Amino acid sequence: MMKRIFAAAALLLPLSLPAQEIPYALPSTSITVKVEVRQESFFAGPYAPFAKRMLNMSVRDQDAISSELTRVELIPKVEADTDTWLTCDQESAALLSLSAQGLVSLGGTAAPVSWRFLPILRADFSDKGLTVPEKEVMETIFKEMPTDTGMVTIPVEHKILVEKTLEDKASDAADMILQVRRERLNIASGNTDANFSGESLKAALQELDRIEEEYLALFRGYSVVRKEVFTYEVLPSPSVPQQCYLVFRLTDEGPVTEGLEGIPYYLELQAEGTLPEPDATERKKVKGMVRYRIPQVCKVRFTCDSLPILQTRLPVYQLGVESSLYMVSR
Repeated sequence: MMKRIFAAAALLLPLSLPAQEIPYALPSTSITVKVEVRQESFFAGPYAPFAKRMLNMSVRDQDAISSELTRVELIPKVEADTDTWLTCDQESAALLSLSAQGLVSLGGTAAPVSWRFLPILRADFSDKGLTVPEKEVMETIFKEMPTDTGMVTIPVEHKILVEKTLEDKASDAADMILQVRRERLNIASGNTDANFSGESLKAALQELDRIEEEYLALFRGYSVVRKEVFTYEVLPSPSVPQQCYLVFRLTDEGPVTEGLEGIPYYLELQAEGTLPEPDATERKKVKGMVRYRIPQVCKVRFTCDSLPILQTRLPVYQLGVESSLYMVSR
């Protein structure tokens, strides 16, 4: 595998480099934090304000949205540290096959990702229940009628159609729910002219259940649950104090990487053991020499409110020390 990588890298040599010089980079460890977030969007029913009075039900009457973390995975990756490009002569390039020990890593950085749940959901009760939007009301108007002695005013009643109020529609839906419940009781107890048995009884009761649930949703609302997977790249740096990295903040709308709102989640690195003193050899071209890194093994914790959610151990190259390796002439 490394021979193929080396061969591909050789094809990308800058034209300005002498033919005998081979470019290489020291390795760097990045950590991909992969999280699954469960988001629940609740939409209050349009008739929720009337549920207690009409159906003796206590329901939520405000829309709400919430998110929670359901799964976390830490994925280490080794890539080229683009700040450490070096060159070695063609003879020393044989040492590059030791990249598994921390000599060379070629690769790129991860592409940007989208952090939020999209698109935003909207409430939709269009398929819940059926109700006539208008109702008939009696209206009294007064007309003047001629008589022998003059004009008299008499009341006249007639029916007109007016648009139902929200309370009127809620009352219709509540009446339908109560009617369905009465019909279910009659069928279950045999108090009906129709004969139901076996599959027909089961089908009739299932249809009544469906109708009831449809109308109940107009009072108690409904929820939509979605799960999304987000990935974040953390590139540890020796300059970061205490090796603590803010990965994201979890808000009701999902994880975000900007702003101060939401619950913060951190990636914390703690060095284990001791490393040898770094090689004092300067980064200069010396025949038969290549530079390499000895990684620092770290305890990695993914935390929230200082409580560990996931913990593992990883070698982090850029937090280690650099040294040199030489070809021995025979």
